[in-house]
Amino acid sequence: MRTSRLNRQYRRGWALRLGGGLALATALALVGCGDDYVTDSQASVLLVVRSIEDGGPVLSDIVSEENTIVNCDVLVEAEVVAKNPNLTPTRRDTVTVSSYHVKYTRSDGRDVQGLDVPYEISGPLTQTIDGGASVEFPVTMVRHQAKLEAPLKNVTGTDVVTMRAEVTLYGETLNGDGVSASGSVQITFADFGDGTDTCETGG
Repeated sequence: MRTSRLNRQYRRGWALRLGGGLALATALALVGCGDDYVTDSQASVLLVVRSIEDGGPVLSDIVSEENTIVNCDVLVEAEVVAKNPNLTPTRRDTVTVSSYHVKYTRSDGRDVQGLDVPYEISGPLTQTIDGGASVEFPVTMVRHQAKLEAPLKNVTGTDVVTMRAEVTLYGETLNGDGVSASGSVQITFADFGDGTDTCETGG
């Protein structure tokens, strides 16, 4: 009887220790279940893309009326805001945007680069945005060479192709904390008639 009682007490104590370990492991796991910005960035501010070409949509001419091929630049408005709405950003929260990335997708799910959509592009930027302020600056959304490659080079005559372009900005605060932000705009490619610029906001 005594041996049986000891065995039961041992098993009960082991179960309690195991339960406590599981509880601790669960609590530690939950620490990483917060919002992405809590774990992905130590910055006290967020970089936000407010608009691209005032919300678009954008028309991009494959060949201009001078029979030349040019890139498509868009105006991106970005803002630096405090994560904590009760705090006002300071000078140390100034963000320098140093690069951008553009990815193209289509609503029909056809997204093979160089066949259905242009290749993704990345490029350098140098744009400073003070904490609590917003700035508008140009970003190249479609490069010259993209219009010389498939699928854009195949857009002729009355062909029209509509895509979604996602622009992502990357930068860091004066403290060296990395930040990023993304925004999207609809872009329609065609060989538009005379009078249409290479890249303009459509109605």
